[in-house]
Amino acid sequence: MTLSVRSLHKRLGGRQVLAGVGFELADGEALAVLGANGCGKTTLLRACAGVLEPDEGSITLRGLPLRHARRHLGYVPEAADPPPHLTPAEFLRLCASLRRSPPIDAATVERLGVTPFLDQRIGSLSLGQRRRACLAAALVGAPWLLVLDEPSNGLDPGGVALLADVLVEHTAAGRAVLFATHDLALADRIGAARKAL
Repeated sequence: MTLSVRSLHKRLGGRQVLAGVGFELADGEALAVLGANGCGKTTLLRACAGVLEPDEGSITLRGLPLRHARRHLGYVPEAADPPPHLTPAEFLRLCASLRRSPPIDAATVERLGVTPFLDQRIGSLSLGQRRRACLAAALVGAPWLLVLDEPSNGLDPGGVALLADVLVEHTAAGRAVLFATHDLALADRIGAARKAL
């Protein structure tokens, strides 16, 4: 089992956002988290990415507590705002260093459409370009789990099609994908199971 989430509780600003959420995600599976704005999708994903500590419950990645498995996890938050003073090339090298992983191969960078702006400052890029750079960063080291918050936001139709292909390939390689989305067509395209919050 790639990801196991058990009885997750989280309060934010005095409001109970998550109350007893639980699910399992096996190797080779994708799970789309669905729900209205404000229902807790982003909070759940931030907890599963190890960015937010739950008040109660547990999250394990291939049987390991998240704090021991973060290098095997790729995360793209909804804002997709890596440090604006870096270039995508620098950001990718930083991610590889933090994960103690080889750099992402140039062919993948090219395929994701990042090569043309590889040496521009991230702060000068469009949302779609930042999303592509962040997806490349998330793929560094072939992580066991990808956690993506609204991954199709800001992408043109070609970018969404490419995203779907990348996620299908990720699961076909025996790895898992957890993502929040309002894009049901994307969920269908990659054959994702659905979880409503």
